[in-house]
Amino acid sequence: MELARLPKSLIDNMAQPPFQQPYYGGQPAYQQGPGNPMMPPTDPNDLGMENLQIVNQQPAARKRKKDRHAYHVVEAQGSSQAFNGIPQGGIPPSTYLNADPSSMPSPGGQFLNSPITPHMSQFPAPVNAPFNPANPTTSTEFAARNGSGDVFSANVQTSAQGRVDPDQIPSVPRSRDAIAQYYLKNVYPTFEHHLPPTATVPFVAYDQGNASPKFARLTMNNIPSTADALHSTGLPLGLLLQPLAPLQPGELEIPVLDFGETGPPRCHRCRAYINPFMVFRSGGNKFVCNMCNYANDVPAEYFCATTPQGARVDREQRPELMRGTVEFLVPKEYWSKEPVGLRWIFLIDVGQEALNKGFLEAFCEGILAALYGGDDSTEEDGSPKRTIPKGSKVGFVTFDKDIHFYNMNPALEQAQMLIMPDIEDPFVPLSDGLFVDPYEAKSNITSLLSQLPQIFSQIKNPEPALLPTINAALAALEKTGGKIVCSLSALPTWGPGRLFLRDDGKQHGGEQDKKLFTTEHPGWRKAADKMVATGVGIDLFLAAPGGGYLDIATIGKQMQTSMTNIQTNFYRSCCCCYWWRDILLPQLRLSAG
Repeated sequence: MELARLPKSLIDNMAQPPFQQPYYGGQPAYQQGPGNPMMPPTDPNDLGMENLQIVNQQPAARKRKKDRHAYHVVEAQGSSQAFNGIPQGGIPPSTYLNADPSSMPSPGGQFLNSPITPHMSQFPAPVNAPFNPANPTTSTEFAARNGSGDVFSANVQTSAQGRVDPDQIPSVPRSRDAIAQYYLKNVYPTFEHHLPPTATVPFVAYDQGNASPKFARLTMNNIPSTADALHSTGLPLGLLLQPLAPLQPGELEIPVLDFGETGPPRCHRCRAYINPFMVFRSGGNKFVCNMCNYANDVPAEYFCATTPQGARVDREQRPELMRGTVEFLVPKEYWSKEPVGLRWIFLIDVGQEALNKGFLEAFCEGILAALYGGDDSTEEDGSPKRTIPKGSKVGFVTFDKDIHFYNMNPALEQAQMLIMPDIEDPFVPLSDGLFVDPYEAKSNITSLLSQLPQIFSQIKNPEPALLPTINAALAALEKTGGKIVCSLSALPTWGPGRLFLRDDGKQHGGEQDKKLFTTEHPGWRKAADKMVATGVGIDLFLAAPGGGYLDIATIGKQMQTSMTNIQTNFYRSCCCCYWWRDILLPQLRLSAG
């Protein structure tokens, strides 16, 4: 369109070029002059009106403010300009999509080189206008611009299918091994460290007044302040106590304290025992309980002066004031029954599997080594060196389909066997001679254990009756309590409490495995409850020389849930009796010691 051919009346009413249009809230227009970058070009071919000699001779009438309008040019379809960034017909979208905003066409872009700011728009910007970036970038690109990609982003590599690479996942066993490696070189101080080592990590504890986690461990390292906070965690709050936990080499033995008939000092209100956290006041005449804050009078026989800091002068000579774990000898008023020496009874499987694979021979050799140790050294008085406490006694029972008791009286030339065929209602056929001192009856014990493999070599019953044998042993230990050490080499499928093959080896996983790990057999649960009532513990040595099924969930786990002192040792198939002996020996020494 050529402007020179337009009528004069139309030229007078034409709107100004886009770069000269007034806008709302804009800055004052630049004055045209040399050197002004905002001045339009002076080429006659451009849109300059003065070069075409089209001049309005009449002065323009001054109009009122309300007559001033903003004129808008509405382009027809197919225009070269975009509407709100959307390309019109005939223009490929790639011209505008993901393009640099500075290179996109804008009104007056052929004349203006400065970017357009929001106040230069002809429409007022909305108050809460959403921000839509023209070139959206990924989080990785954005972090790379600021140089903080490694801080806020995890570089976890993925495979071509979009799965996480397992090698990039943090390893729980590795972190657990790191803790184990730390405690191989460092001692755990019980008072200085807040977080105890995990239950699976072996460590050497240094008792500073708090009990070692080996003896007492909370299920939570931090106790919630309210019941609602505890309920929101969904975690159980409890205390696990193991007073007879084995010690690591290098740890101090637990001191045994005897306060006579009066017993150790205790709080008169809550009955808490004296411990390192009780505070002494009034020059040592009173001690304040750390459990209930009650001020107790110090017994006259326990009085000692205190330092200006409030500590007893004899504090370092009192283990109960320095150690978190001690043992008190119980006075008579706390006895439930007359204390006697510990009783051990060995239940020995003499079935077919135990004979064929050498398990019986190895178990007998392990018992002899555990009792006598193979050491010819003697005590100070010339007696043989004892591997078990003085006053302890041992008894022996063998079983297959029947139960065999042995009279080990030292007055006899050799042990006597008594067979109890009534396994439906087992009882103890001996009143004297079942439990003997292992050193007084050493000849009878050595002779019996060495001859057992030959005695049962021609019998070889394949089905042992385990539960009746355990019930008979409980009857023998009912009055005194004690320890059962039992061996088993085949599934007990004979007599009351017989077990069946529940795992055929064909189905694994899911609900089937869940059932195999649990059992509700009433006979075994009843035996476990009786162990708790009579104070009897049991160590099970289970071996499947033929790789057979033993139903350990019923034999071992069911008793373990009754909180008895139970240790289950399971050994896989092996045909070498010396291998059984070498494996059983250290475990039997722990059981008998």
